[in-house]
Amino acid sequence: MGESTKLVGVSELGGSGVTTASTRHGRLAVGIAGGTPFAVSDRCRHLGASLGEGRVTEGGCLECPWHHAQYDVTKGTMTRGPQGAVFFPVRGLVRLFTNTVARLKRYPVRQRDGELHLAEEDGPDL
Repeated sequence: MGESTKLVGVSELGGSGVTTASTRHGRLAVGIAGGTPFAVSDRCRHLGASLGEGRVTEGGCLECPWHHAQYDVTKGTMTRGPQGAVFFPVRGLVRLFTNTVARLKRYPVRQRDGELHLAEEDGPDL
């Protein structure tokens, strides 16, 4: 295994399954979804909420804390647009925009010894 940087201890994820970590790539949302560790851009593509302050759903998606948009962290795509009656007319457009030109950047993460590590030799997987 090449060089790596510790992001967080698994115990730091708490019940939400996600937290934030500062890296040379900026602030990332880091967690475990469906048993697989992940690190993605921290900002929701809808209105910029910190995804690291959200939660991992039972279905393994990362959910935004503000309007409950959901992301597939393995692809960086939005699987569900922002929720709430006010967003009903635009949720499809937000999702289309996100999935076409503004997917979450994904970063390679390894889990070892109770910690999540960012593989330094790799950049984002766009």
